[in-house]
Amino acid sequence: MSTFPKLRLVYFPVRARAECARMILAYGGIPYKDEDCNSFFGMSFAEAKQSGKLPFGQLPLLQIGGEGGQLIAQSGSINRYLASLVKTPGFFPAEPAKLAFCDMVHETAQDIAKINPIVNMFKGEKFEQEKEDYFTNILPSKLRARASLLSTNQFFCGDTVTYADFAVYHPLDLCCLVQPTVF
Repeated sequence: MSTFPKLRLVYFPVRARAECARMILAYGGIPYKDEDCNSFFGMSFAEAKQSGKLPFGQLPLLQIGGEGGQLIAQSGSINRYLASLVKTPGFFPAEPAKLAFCDMVHETAQDIAKINPIVNMFKGEKFEQEKEDYFTNILPSKLRARASLLSTNQFFCGDTVTYADFAVYHPLDLCCLVQPTVF
């Protein structure tokens, strides 16, 4: 019998803002249902947004506790909640300063998240323009900062993997998808 609450993750069928949550769920062996707006709300994203069903008019959402359960919006909040469910010691640090450091690293993933629309939305000339800007003007300085933070550690927050490592890994993995020789 599962000790986890019933979870439903609502997002688009792409690797973007919900990917870290999916990685945490898989790593923690946490059962969940991966859905889109049509399967969760019975309507399209645009209709769900227009009708006010999305707390901030955007996805992802996590429903906790099954039908009628609490809806959590914002990918960072979802990631931290899910990380707290993972049983692996250190994955979600218990000590407040270590947790704050881990959360700092997690938040740095937002600095390089512009790769998400490059991979999932842009086509043709717009894709090439955005890709060039990202790999020339955005990623290099952000990558240096992360490399310095990681230093000689295997993981950003010490000797064990944390949810912050997953958050940073995802956009870097998409970078390799777009430009395989980037690293």
